[in-house]
Amino acid sequence: MSDIKRKEIAHVDEVTRTAKSSVQWFLEARNKDGSHPITHNNKLRMFICGEEAFADIADQIKRAKESIDICCWGFDPGMELVRRRGVVWPRGETYGDLLIAAGKRGVRVRLLVWYDSVAANSPGKLNPRNMPGHTHGTHPWMSRDGSNTADVLSAKNSIDILNAAVRKNKKLDASPLKAREEYCNTWYKLAFAGLLSRVHIRTRSGSAGDIERSLASEEMQPEVLSKLEGERAGMVHIGTHHQKPILIDFSFEGGGKSVGYVMGLNSLTDYWDTRDHKLDDPMREQLETAEDSFQRMKPYRDYACRIERGAALIALHNNFVKAWDSSIDDRTKQAEQECTSQTLECHSTPSTYARKAEPGDSTVQIVRTQPEENDKTIKEAYYQATDMATLASRYLYIENQYFQYEEWAKRLLNVRGKVIAGWKKGCATCGKSNEDMPIMHVFVVVPMPEREQMIPRTYDTLATLGQQNTMEGQVKLVDTVNETAAHLKKLSMHPTMLRERGKPLRANYAFPKVVEHANNIAKPDPKILESQFGLKVSVAMLNTCEFADGAWHYREIYIHSKLMLVDDCFFTLGSANLNQRSMAVDSEINLLTDDRAMAMELRQQIWSQLSGGLATGGDGTPAAIAATFWDWNDTMNDNKTKKNAKKLDVAQKKLIGFLLPLNDTRSSTVRLG
Repeated sequence: MSDIKRKEIAHVDEVTRTAKSSVQWFLEARNKDGSHPITHNNKLRMFICGEEAFADIADQIKRAKESIDICCWGFDPGMELVRRRGVVWPRGETYGDLLIAAGKRGVRVRLLVWYDSVAANSPGKLNPRNMPGHTHGTHPWMSRDGSNTADVLSAKNSIDILNAAVRKNKKLDASPLKAREEYCNTWYKLAFAGLLSRVHIRTRSGSAGDIERSLASEEMQPEVLSKLEGERAGMVHIGTHHQKPILIDFSFEGGGKSVGYVMGLNSLTDYWDTRDHKLDDPMREQLETAEDSFQRMKPYRDYACRIERGAALIALHNNFVKAWDSSIDDRTKQAEQECTSQTLECHSTPSTYARKAEPGDSTVQIVRTQPEENDKTIKEAYYQATDMATLASRYLYIENQYFQYEEWAKRLLNVRGKVIAGWKKGCATCGKSNEDMPIMHVFVVVPMPEREQMIPRTYDTLATLGQQNTMEGQVKLVDTVNETAAHLKKLSMHPTMLRERGKPLRANYAFPKVVEHANNIAKPDPKILESQFGLKVSVAMLNTCEFADGAWHYREIYIHSKLMLVDDCFFTLGSANLNQRSMAVDSEINLLTDDRAMAMELRQQIWSQLSGGLATGGDGTPAAIAATFWDWNDTMNDNKTKKNAKKLDVAQKKLIGFLLPLNDTRSSTVRLG
């Protein structure tokens, strides 16, 4: 990856002995071949959490005049994008109904969804359940198909049919969820049969051969048990298409009304939530089986960015039509013959995208992970931005569903270590001391790993940054294994053992691979982090709380976000997690921008919300960030004390904001990346 930076010659002024050079936030080397253009005329708008983003998407779908292209990991026809106050389905117009209505008014709708038959037919948690009515919920209380059904299908129609049946048969379950299941199942049947007017659906699955080639270039290889078992087998044979961009009216009126979205939000009902992250919001979906005392989905956190009339939309269009043209239509078993690719000569670029940038427009580059096209520009972008961040003295903010990419953490330390070594070498000449050394503050916000098998990779990445104690259970596992091995070694040297065998007994204790790997991680302590790397690191998770029945209740906010912010200068967001799957295996799409005003506003909004207004970063100066780092940690620890205290007054147990120190007491010797 040595070619991701553009080489630049900086001329030194002989009088002032100063030089100027540009900071390379974007992949300028990828811009030269035209595959990942850097565009300057984009109007951006950020949305925090599903309530805001899905409401805007619903509004734009209703406004669509010519085309709607949706590329997603999963799709739920029964999801209400905008929700009224109520507790039963449907609480608003469903996604499926919105697309049906668009098709009936003449808009071409194309829906491209990841589907893997092996995964979809797997039991329990192995089934991603990403297409309700198709991957699960395939045996509803009644089955409908045919053109007559297509003419009347709607969420209301499904409710009416169920209610009519209940009136005839009082023993029939009248639950709205029963109607929801029938609606989704019917919607997919009709869509795949081509019976929904102008609504076209295709599915795509991962390419094992392309994933193998992509993984081969990774510095750290996934664990292998056998060809069909283990971490590597899961990546190769169930590689997913994890992108979720939406593009509306790309060519209509020369692109003058075009809108696109890059986001982490899945088009599934689980991902709807508000900024308030209420404990048990009736607007969130009800669980089919409650694993705890709460009946609704846990709070979810994520982001979306809307792009209007900008040339970055060309990249979204190209990404979609390439995938659409190469996908298999489950109904016809062959790709559409119509020439749809923007990259082919049968299309010309809509005029709007050639307009000059205006005040308030943002520079944007679209980057991807696409094994089929040997595209790893998301990984390159993360490395490029991290390298740039190491030159600064303010902050790096990571909010991500998976913090499992040890290779990235090693890169951060390696590059930052060189920067600090160079700084120390030159500080005497400049009259500086170690006390003047710039500190880079790293804020990491992650959820508890959703599966125990994800704990080892999370531990390894955090341990690389000296934060292994946040994974309390895995620390105990590693310590226990090492203590057992040391005890066996000591026993093998006992005189009795020596007399009986004539030589020391060789301890045949087999270290689990995860422990063996953990033992080889340096794990710098806070003093080393600061003195050698100029780093301070904080790792948080999020909880929400609510007072009910005379007590405070707490619940984790699940972080589905894929966001990195650097120094109020740059941010990237999209579908890519910070793990090997997103960097090398699954198809992903992210947006990069160096819009300083947006970056600063986003940082202030997020930090204020998470800290209850106590740690916002202020104006973003080094002093403000340094002060915020301590306030951030104080807030985390105060909230931990409040949550765990048994003798505090009721009023004192309310959390300030959502921050808590990450603490996972589980452990595992099995890897799942």
